[in-house]
Amino acid sequence: MYAGLLLVVGGIGIAFASDWTLAMVVPVALILHHGVVLREERYLEARFGDSYRRYKDRVSRWGLF
Repeated sequence: MYAGLLLVVGGIGIAFASDWTLAMVVPVALILHHGVVLREERYLEARFGDSYRRYKDRVSRWGLF
């Protein structure tokens, strides 16, 4: 979901030749990663324990690699 959002914003920046939009993709990605994703993972690990840890071992975090 977050990777898709960043790709859409990057695509919009390219489509409209908007340098500031493209420049904001990296800071927004960092904010999403540290401010949302890591906190979300801590919550899910506390809520679901070993089940979530096994799931996390099988899938990639951003779904890209």
